[in-house]
Amino acid sequence: MKRLVLPFALFPTSALAHPGDHHGAGPWHLLTEPDHLAMIGAVVAVLGYAIYRWARS
Repeated sequence: MKRLVLPFALFPTSALAHPGDHHGAGPWHLLTEPDHLAMIGAVVAVLGYAIYRWARS
């Protein structure tokens, strides 16, 4: 668990924010902003790797 928490503790969440109004943006905003797409891709990659490792064990 400590290995998972440490990388997130090193990066402040305010550095991940971008300007703009997010009110009422909906899912289209998540699919058109590069920073959101990168985070979605990272989550999919980590989950895919975890599922792959789980299935092979």
